[in-house]
Amino acid sequence: MGYLAAVERFLKVMAMVWAGSQVTKLIRAGGALALAPFVDTGLSWFTVKFKFETQGKAFMAIVGFCFALAIILFLVVTLLWA
Repeated sequence: MGYLAAVERFLKVMAMVWAGSQVTKLIRAGGALALAPFVDTGLSWFTVKFKFETQGKAFMAIVGFCFALAIILFLVVTLLWA
């Protein structure tokens, strides 16, 4: 596959991702509003269970774990694909 073909394929995929994101925007916003009380309760539990000083620090620990998991998954998939 040449460079121009790869760029064209990339742009098509990104256009589909953007379009899908726009179509589901209201559903995602409604889901976020509906789940907010449950997420707050879970964050409060996590803060107390693991003895964090604030909910902000507990949230950052969860975000860091999610990023680390995403990077590990990306590396594993990339290495298996190669």
